Amino acid sequence: MTPNSELPRFLEGKKILVWGLGREGRATAELLHRFLPGQPFAVADRSPQALQAAELAALPVDRYEEAEALRRLPEFDLILKAPGIPTRRLALDGQAGKVSCQADLFLRFAPCPVIGVTGTKGKSTTASLLAHICRSAGRKTFLVGNIGIPPFAVWGDLDPESVVVCELSSYQLEFVHSSPHIALWTNLYPEHLNYHGSFDAYASAKSRIARWQSKRDFLVYPEDDPKVADRLEIDGGSAKRMPYRGPEDLPAIDFSRFRPLGRHNRKNAAAALLAAEFLGIPASIMQEAIDSFSPLPHRLEPTGRVRGVAFYNDSISTVPESALVALDALPNVRTLIVGGQDRGLPLEGFARALAACSSLRTVILLPETGLRLGALLRGSGVRFSGDLFFVETLEAAVRTAIAETPEGSCCLFSPAAPSYNAYRDFEERGDHFRELIRRAQKGEQSVGRQGFEP
Repeated sequence: MTPNSELPRFLEGKKILVWGLGREGRATAELLHRFLPGQPFAVADRSPQALQAAELAALPVDRYEEAEALRRLPEFDLILKAPGIPTRRLALDGQAGKVSCQADLFLRFAPCPVIGVTGTKGKSTTASLLAHICRSAGRKTFLVGNIGIPPFAVWGDLDPESVVVCELSSYQLEFVHSSPHIALWTNLYPEHLNYHGSFDAYASAKSRIARWQSKRDFLVYPEDDPKVADRLEIDGGSAKRMPYRGPEDLPAIDFSRFRPLGRHNRKNAAAALLAAEFLGIPASIMQEAIDSFSPLPHRLEPTGRVRGVAFYNDSISTVPESALVALDALPNVRTLIVGGQDRGLPLEGFARALAACSSLRTVILLPETGLRLGALLRGSGVRFSGDLFFVETLEAAVRTAIAETPEGSCCLFSPAAPSYNAYRDFEERGDHFRELIRRAQKGEQSVGRQGFEP
């Protein structure tokens, strides 16, 4: 039996439904066709166009729209759900025990060590750095998961000498019943509550990264995050635990050439390095990797200077906590552009923190959360002493920032909210911000205030 054959043997003979035909669903269908040729299975999606995709044409598949698939759930032995499909509001009628996902099967059957990385924020940078460290050490390394590469996409390339770094979102962890050999948990803030229904449900999904770890496994987690500690007390597994603080945990490593900005990024880097120690990677290799690592886009990304003002793109920011660490990471931020999709998260603490930021003089507020935040900043309980501008679009926000930010200071775009009210995702939002700054540098952007009062 080859190292990769346990998963096909587990799947063989089962009546399988692949639910959701995004990147992960297509990778599941490809794996079933490759390793179990001729075995029929079914696919489901809410989009008729996805069901008629050309890559499915030659496969032995039954196609169901989502409503029909829900009625047929009792017919299946295994339901492989895509991460983005919410099940909280769906009537699974006792079929939830059949629901699994790529992450679950990958963690159960991977023929090599898997390092899982999760956290509300910082997981992509941490996972990317850890993969970079492993590659710098000459390991055959694969970076998969929430970073954009489905785990099954690399299945045929794995062998016992491989190392897999798997970024795991709460969506991916929701239905896993296995945990990675090395788990790394960066932080825990309220997020995705519209999907999970409550912070407790969200935290419970995140904790699955450690829940089934044994005494042979390792868990790296932040010493100073009480929410993570509380959750680990409830269902943290039995792994060897390594709490971390930051660079002070690694006195042999010089962080002075580490390019990502902010203490939070250095703290996440320390977590990645501690995980690498469990793999036996020497300090000299880790130092080389720290020095050569390139920051990921849309994360405190220097975007250019306009009229002597430095602009930074932090479009990855989707919760207030991420905007606050971004403010702390940059010197002399005089202008903050903030706002996005409103999922009902409390903003009172965020407003107080912004009012207490001594350098901040201008806050430019975008729909939808900008309306609530602006009302709080104007309220008697907060008393923000700077200027507030309510704008409808990112174009207007950039025009206002150019007009209002003094030369020699910084303007930070850190929305503290998701992008889905106006953009496909945070990357599209960040790309748009980049393009607006590029145009402004070329003199194509007219200067002046444009906005509305709520």
